Amino acid sequence: MVRGIYTAAMGMLVDWFRLDSTANNLANVDTVGYKKDVPTFSVYNERHVYSSLNKKVPIGNLPYSVVVDRVYVDATDGTLQYTGNPLDLAIVGDGYFSVLRQNEILYTRAGNFKLDAEGFIVNADGFRLLDVNNEPIRFEEGFSIDEEGYVRDEAGNVLSRIAVYSFASQQNLRKIGYTLFSPTEESGPAVLAENFRILPGHVELSNVNAVAELVKMVELQRHFEITQKVVLAEDEMLAKLFSQLATLR
Repeated sequence: MVRGIYTAAMGMLVDWFRLDSTANNLANVDTVGYKKDVPTFSVYNERHVYSSLNKKVPIGNLPYSVVVDRVYVDATDGTLQYTGNPLDLAIVGDGYFSVLRQNEILYTRAGNFKLDAEGFIVNADGFRLLDVNNEPIRFEEGFSIDEEGYVRDEAGNVLSRIAVYSFASQQNLRKIGYTLFSPTEESGPAVLAENFRILPGHVELSNVNAVAELVKMVELQRHFEITQKVVLAEDEMLAKLFSQLATLR
């Protein structure tokens, strides 16, 4: 009986985590450059823990439990939207812009850039866009950006080149906030990308499918409610058992 409560409760925790992740994805369906969170789970054999400690589980060994493993990044491309703003940039192909947050370089697909008070290109959070030399890029009237990321003046002279980086395993990037990422050991280091194009006047939208996420949320809510009823039923049975045991004194 207690085993049933534990199993059902573990299912509720997993459902709650998946609901939270789905709600976060839905909340960012209109966020430029947002990449969907994909939680993964693993089967956890509780017997391994207790056998390593040479201890017995008082209620008996639980054969398996499902636990949250980690949250991966769905790195699939979002839809490109035309804006006409020359500072809106979308990457076609694998790649990430680099921006400077204080003394830390972070990476993003969100190309909705603008100019700060000093004329530097910055993202929505005010972090400056970097070139291939990790220097902030200043942009003035009459300048232009081509598909290879070169920043040119009115005469066509190259002034800078926007850095675009790729990673060996994008799904293992660590998400910071909603649209920023930092490399991990699993993702590999940032390497200057080769096969990409930059489309000025476009932004990459979120890759969240709102309909699919809504359907998933409804299914998860129903499963959570069913599992909750199982816990309540098990609890009532346990209370009844204790009540009957008390009458045997």
